[in-house]
Amino acid sequence: MTAVGNLRLPNRVTSGGKRSNMKKIVTVAIIALTPVWVVLPGRSKLAVWGRKTKRRGIKVFLVFSVFSVTAIALAAASCGSPTIPTPYVAEEFAICTNPTGQWAIAISGDIVVWSDERHGNRDIYGYNLSTESEFAICTDPSDQIDPAISGDIVVWFDWRNSQEQRNSDIYGYDLSTNTEFPICTNLATQFSPAVSGDIVVWQDERNGNPDIYGYNLSTETEFPICTDSSDQWEPAVSGNIVIWRDRRSGNWEIYGYNLATDTEFAICTHPAGPNAAAISGDIVVWVDYRRGDADIYGYNLATAEESAIYTNPDSQEWPAISGDIVVWVDYRNGNADIYGCNLATDEEFAICTDRAFQGWPTISGDIVVWQDERNAIIENRDIYGAKLSFEEWMKAEQ
Repeated sequence: MTAVGNLRLPNRVTSGGKRSNMKKIVTVAIIALTPVWVVLPGRSKLAVWGRKTKRRGIKVFLVFSVFSVTAIALAAASCGSPTIPTPYVAEEFAICTNPTGQWAIAISGDIVVWSDERHGNRDIYGYNLSTESEFAICTDPSDQIDPAISGDIVVWFDWRNSQEQRNSDIYGYDLSTNTEFPICTNLATQFSPAVSGDIVVWQDERNGNPDIYGYNLSTETEFPICTDSSDQWEPAVSGNIVIWRDRRSGNWEIYGYNLATDTEFAICTHPAGPNAAAISGDIVVWVDYRRGDADIYGYNLATAEESAIYTNPDSQEWPAISGDIVVWVDYRNGNADIYGCNLATDEEFAICTDRAFQGWPTISGDIVVWQDERNAIIENRDIYGAKLSFEEWMKAEQ
């Protein structure tokens, strides 16, 4: 066996009845950042795609003979490697293509929610993927913005109690009972809500700077999470863990809080200033600028380990995560596309590469949704989605 990085390869392979030294082939592949032809004994040729990655050494995607259709996959998996052609089967579909704008998408299970401008202001609408039916959630004449959803509970920030939009509040809606309710109507500004189960969190300015507050829907109690004198922005929550962007050191960092143990902890304090953090279970992901461009990094709360998820020289932004699947906006093709990575297998894959703008993806289970401009200009963003079919992908690989 020949060892290259984390790969262990057979010392020899057979082509056209001839045995060839695998170490020599891999050596050529290591230095190749673009496809190269490798001449084997007997004048057979192999096309080898290879690239040095930042996590798991070398990933050679495909090797095939010109004189036969035999294909060999040689992979030391890494989300930092080039995408395998035709990976996870993504069944794409439109969710809302109303001629006005749709913004700020969220999803939980079969329900997609967003902020919608069809009535001249911003309202909250939803779509049931199972029944393929759209429905209004809140159409108050004021603006409702930035919805989040967990199960049957939808939350958003709402301007109905404000004069000149100076005091937004947090409202909620129970889809199972068709009931709307206020969550926080403090006279200061509350915005950027997130929800997981019975816990709602948001950014709150009652103390003169942005802090993080929470509310338990079961006990109907409000509580502070972080009231440090610096700024805390954009909370996210999964189970008992709340995360946010924090500026207590002068740079933006990511902090977390465990509601079960009442303990606060740092997640990423790199001086480059992480951004746009998201969480699912034990995994936190964010946009990271330590290499000079925007990359996707992650942190495992269970193991206290940080790792790079994707570090292509082109920018990657706005990550979202559900279980083992991370999705993000990717600019490798010259415009904004949607890509993803399976953390369990370290496979990276394209989700939507339409030539128009695709942005702000979010994910729940095997459903990815995003804002899409293929039908118009920026004033009319639509909502599209894709179903990731891992079973079909595995069949295709066999």
